[in-house]
Amino acid sequence: MSTALASPLAVHGGPKTITRPFARYNPLGAEEVAAAKAVVESGILSQYYGRWCADFYGGPKVREFERACAAKFGVKRAVTVNSWTSGLVAAVGAIGIEPGDEVITSPWTMCATATAILHWNAIPVFADIEPDTFCLDPRSVEVNITPHTRAILSVDIAGQSADMDALRAIAKKHNLKLISDCAQAPGALYQGKFAGTLADVGGFSLNYHKHIHTGEGGILVTNDDEIAERMCLIRNHAEAVVGDKGVTDLSNMIGHNFRLGEIECAIGIEQLKKLDRQIASRQRAAA
Repeated sequence: MSTALASPLAVHGGPKTITRPFARYNPLGAEEVAAAKAVVESGILSQYYGRWCADFYGGPKVREFERACAAKFGVKRAVTVNSWTSGLVAAVGAIGIEPGDEVITSPWTMCATATAILHWNAIPVFADIEPDTFCLDPRSVEVNITPHTRAILSVDIAGQSADMDALRAIAKKHNLKLISDCAQAPGALYQGKFAGTLADVGGFSLNYHKHIHTGEGGILVTNDDEIAERMCLIRNHAEAVVGDKGVTDLSNMIGHNFRLGEIECAIGIEQLKKLDRQIASRQRAAA
């Protein structure tokens, strides 16, 4: 049987399968335009301070968007960041991963899932994925646990949630933290609960190609106040005077500028209202 191609690949001068660019779409409407315009007219495009005060958590639109996300997904806290890559870095740092720790994750994902672990000088350990969902296989996760394992970083693929019951049971059995990367699954449900809300930390991308977007950005969700505070510190340089709150164990952190601005959050507030509609539209297109 010959293995020769009938014609050269397009990159080598052969015929092109796709002859025109993929169509671009614009999910933004008059509501987003008006929201962004109002922020510009206010003159407050960003409003973060380094010390512990209301503005340590950002300006009015940042906080409004976070409250809306927390309410939508049914969690105690939501934290905005300037990209989901930043969100992964903040999540891994906030759960206490240290140099040399191992974090079990998926090989079927964007590079940021693994590089967020490497950012903290920790070691990504790749487990196998399930053939039907392409999400982490819990059996492979458990096989890869060592004395150095500290967390599991699960990745939801194409709107499908990983087997969270099994992953949560493994995390509990081995005293591990669980992060859920739901960049491709905002609004997805697992046994009646939103994807991302069954882990210690979950989160979503607000990149242009996702269900809803603010250009760039990300949302972290958690029911753990301490993890939320750590993520806020990492987002905002970690320069806050921790003594102001009497929380000494949040010191000695390395922070960044992962802050999302007022315009993006104003757009995000309006986009969030359209999430269910966007999901329904994609489901119809895929049917």
